Amino acid sequence: MGPRRHRIQTALAIGLLLLGGVLINALAARHPLRVDLTADGRHTLAPITRELLAEAEGPIEIRAFLPSRIQPPYRRAARALRDTLAELDAAGDVRLRIHDPTDPGLGPDERAAMDEEAAGHGVEAVPVQLAEGDALVQRQVRFGVALLYRERQAVVAPIERPADAEYALTRALRAVVRDETRRPVIGVAAGHGEPDLVDSPVAALLEPLGEVQRVTLDGRPLPARIDLLLIVGPRQPFGERDRYVIDQHLMRGRALVALLDYRPPSTVFSDVLVPLETGLEPLLSAYGVEVDPSRTALDRTRALPAPIGRDANGRVITVNHPLFPRIRDLDPDHPVTRGLSSLAAPLAAPIAVERARGLGLDAHILARTGPDAATRTGVATLDPAKYAAPDAEAETPGAVPIAAAVAGQPPSAFRERPRPAPPEARGAPEPPFTDRGRGEARLAVITSGTRMLAAGENALVFLQNAVEWALTDGALTGLRARAAEDPPLEDTAAATRRLMRYGLTAGPTLLLLLFGGLRRWRRRR
Repeated sequence: MGPRRHRIQTALAIGLLLLGGVLINALAARHPLRVDLTADGRHTLAPITRELLAEAEGPIEIRAFLPSRIQPPYRRAARALRDTLAELDAAGDVRLRIHDPTDPGLGPDERAAMDEEAAGHGVEAVPVQLAEGDALVQRQVRFGVALLYRERQAVVAPIERPADAEYALTRALRAVVRDETRRPVIGVAAGHGEPDLVDSPVAALLEPLGEVQRVTLDGRPLPARIDLLLIVGPRQPFGERDRYVIDQHLMRGRALVALLDYRPPSTVFSDVLVPLETGLEPLLSAYGVEVDPSRTALDRTRALPAPIGRDANGRVITVNHPLFPRIRDLDPDHPVTRGLSSLAAPLAAPIAVERARGLGLDAHILARTGPDAATRTGVATLDPAKYAAPDAEAETPGAVPIAAAVAGQPPSAFRERPRPAPPEARGAPEPPFTDRGRGEARLAVITSGTRMLAAGENALVFLQNAVEWALTDGALTGLRARAAEDPPLEDTAAATRRLMRYGLTAGPTLLLLLFGGLRRWRRRR
């Protein structure tokens, strides 16, 4: 009976162990628990998302059309949308229905009804690859999420990156809860040698924030529908009439985001830098924002790789260049730079906002160079050898700001100056002059433009954040920054880290020893 009893006990133990595993999994499915150890809480619903859910005075209907058999780049993004929707459903008064347009079990009538419902909610069909048996086929599939609240509706278009799921859903949630369904208009400045952003991938990044239009600054007033003017890397200076047009745009309580270049490369010699003033400096100075184009920031300890030429085989040569500093001193609390740990700012010029505060404006330094940085005059070449050693005569050591944000009701730059005459009768009549802001104007300036965008290093996130802050309150910029960088782990105490390390290392072994000891003790009894 001894061996038989032992076999029965072993079988019972294994059975109870399996049953316990099933029960634990069932309990975990009903009551999921996750621990988010990232410093920015990116695997937890953001406070702004929960705030919007709490603001809703009634249920929020969500109709999601998420194909399951979809292939990259959308497959992981569709799964992230599904997971985030489940969290929204658990956190607020949400009525969620998720449909799978690729469900093979759907009949023709069911598929047609689902397609009609998705089209009625504004969810468009997109070309995707689907797995059908062992083959991949191209199909047009409804893919997106519609949020309905009261009489308002917003649609989340397909995303490609899983990290963008919460940002896209929260943006749509804010649109329906706070009635922000009107799309603002972003005017991209043209006519002064700027790059054509409207026909570039940058426009696609800005489209979720508003309707992107090209605006030629030719002396005529900006259209009243333009909410934000975006100026990137002008090569010809703005004249007095252009400055007047921009000034009156700001006086109407609108916004300006400017990414300015002050040392563009020569069109003849690529290593020669051409000194440039954009013509915006007098206008910015009238609002208390002072830019010094004669000086250029450099940092030998935080130098980023920069292209300086090509070798005999045509390959690009890169070196760590002092004129391409990595900016780590970013304002962690401002919406434009919140969540960003670094930024590339090639050939940036120093900027100051003390006078803006004296005018009663809310002025913030967004980014400044590091403590070992300096500014240098006479920067006329890209040759890194010219900047390998400090030059006491040309350099001033110390950190300098290179980006700023200003909000408020500034006085007009033409309050005490002659107003330039409008061009000869063309287009709409000249609006009446406004000598002080009639609403809150917003201004974001960084003194590194096209080179910054080309350098990457969070530049596009900075641009998106600046545009969103200038158009709204910027509450969602932190969600975008979550997707920009790898998630940093939460800073924990040294004792806690040691405990976790030792626990993970020795914990399983100790549990097995304890289990074996208990069994041996029971047998001896």
